[in-house]
Amino acid sequence: MVKTDERPNWIQTIAYGIQHVLAMFSGTVLIPLLMGFDTNTALFFSGISTIIFFIVTRGRVPSYLGSSGSFVSAVCAVTGYVYSPSTFNENMPVAQGGILILGIIYVAIAIFVLAFGHAWLEFLMPPIVTGAIVSGIGLHLAFSAFTQATSNSFDTWMAVSTVLIIMLLSVYAPLPSIRRMQVSAILLGMIIGYVINLICGLKGAGPAIDYTSVSAAPWVRGPTIHHELVFDSKSISTIAPLIVVVLAENLGHLKALSSMTEKPMEKYLGAAYLGDALSTIMASFVGAPPMTTYAENIGVVAITRIFSPVVFLVAAIVAIILGCIAKFGAVVHTIPPGVFGGVAFVLYTIIGVTGVRIWVINEVDFFDSRNIFVGGIPLMLAATIQVPVQMNNFQLDGIGAATFSSIILYHLLQGTEGWKNYGKAVWRVCRRPLNPTSPV
Repeated sequence: MVKTDERPNWIQTIAYGIQHVLAMFSGTVLIPLLMGFDTNTALFFSGISTIIFFIVTRGRVPSYLGSSGSFVSAVCAVTGYVYSPSTFNENMPVAQGGILILGIIYVAIAIFVLAFGHAWLEFLMPPIVTGAIVSGIGLHLAFSAFTQATSNSFDTWMAVSTVLIIMLLSVYAPLPSIRRMQVSAILLGMIIGYVINLICGLKGAGPAIDYTSVSAAPWVRGPTIHHELVFDSKSISTIAPLIVVVLAENLGHLKALSSMTEKPMEKYLGAAYLGDALSTIMASFVGAPPMTTYAENIGVVAITRIFSPVVFLVAAIVAIILGCIAKFGAVVHTIPPGVFGGVAFVLYTIIGVTGVRIWVINEVDFFDSRNIFVGGIPLMLAATIQVPVQMNNFQLDGIGAATFSSIILYHLLQGTEGWKNYGKAVWRVCRRPLNPTSPV
């Protein structure tokens, strides 16, 4: 085991850094495609974001920052973007304005956590709430992936084939080297599905993949920067509520690291929030997707027991280099809709089950009628509200509805016994002293 204040030799450090690139690759590349962002830009600034996170946390939190999947539905809702090979989101500035506002709110909350600790967050969003929000994201997004994957019969067959390949690789992959390197079954399944689609196109059994953009792209080019910001009230009201999801997500990741390292990593939560918030603000100014710490990389850490944050600096540098290879990004943008829809469906399934895992780990009691409503109603809202609900200048999508309903219902449905202790709990949280252990 290598502790957080230690570092393996440089050869091992580079090898483990590349391993983390492979772990984050599927999400960091596919999630921008879903929102119409440039993959090279996303990769480049995921590396920059990881370096920012390392500096702000003073190299004490082993985490990689990649494209956040929590924003897919909201960004697509406010911009009207639907994935198609070799296309980009022309309404990106509308989303960037909302992301900037969220980032500013995020910074304010990070400073508050640095000053007062995070007990109030756990009081506001206990496991039943965070589990419902995370599962709601998966349920809501799965519908769009299903719709995209079944646009025609060929895409449907390709999507089903890709999903089956990913599942078979995940369960039966007999290659120990692949498992050790944590090469994602999603990544391998996507590559195999892509090759199958390519062969079908060459044989005339399906539409051919268009490589015009690949031929036109140079080998090396800096990231594509989009400076324009549009501040639209509907965009802000749709994207800003996702701050709750991001807060819960990062708190869960720090708790996971605490259990692995046997150190109180939660004391760095304020700094972790600040690093993530600054990265998100930067992303809004350059046209990159919002960033967040990645559970996939925490999973790699759990297996390798290499907790050195320096390893993530190597991963960040590799991501920056990949972000400058324009041919690579052009190839990624040629992923066929059927293959892409199948991969997206698997990703959203994993997100949905992650919420259920939160319930299981925290032993949420679903024989309690309150938990049935607090956990169930947000899931139904997330699954059924596919078109944002319009209320004057306020717009609420399925994920926002799931987020607000879970928090409101939890604090509303305290029950007779719960209300007796509710005031005491609020008082204890408010009286908690300043938290001087959090790094600035």
